[in-house]
Amino acid sequence: MYNALTKHGQLIAFGTGIVVIVLFLGSVLGGLDSFNALSPDDKVTTSIFDLGLKATIVLFVICAIAALLFGLYHMVTNPKGAIKGIIGLAVLVILFAILYSMAVPEKSGIVGQAAANFDVSDGQSKIISAALKSTLILAGLAALTFVGSEIRNFFK
Repeated sequence: MYNALTKHGQLIAFGTGIVVIVLFLGSVLGGLDSFNALSPDDKVTTSIFDLGLKATIVLFVICAIAALLFGLYHMVTNPKGAIKGIIGLAVLVILFAILYSMAVPEKSGIVGQAAANFDVSDGQSKIISAALKSTLILAGLAALTFVGSEIRNFFK
């Protein structure tokens, strides 16, 4: 199975994507006239786009499961090579835990108002804050690493 996916996996993924696109476009273009005839209030309740959305969700779930299973497979078959990945994952979890424990739920200002409008609990607010800060820190580290490696390559 692994060898078949290694050899033909991209072709299968590309072909599946094309089939989903063609089915989606067929369903949308086939009902476009009736969709355009609907009132703005009725356009929200239409199901013309459901096929594309559901197919995308199904493909996403399949890909996520496949990525997880192949990652576990490679970790089990090559535990020595997986040590760096496990350490990196542990560092990410620790970083997120530290940022979560330091996060303070927003109660005032525009963020507090948005949290109240969307009924965001204090725990959810802390998760959102920790996730955003983690993302910004990792993006900053990636940018610094990129610049540093380019400077290093310049002097090589």
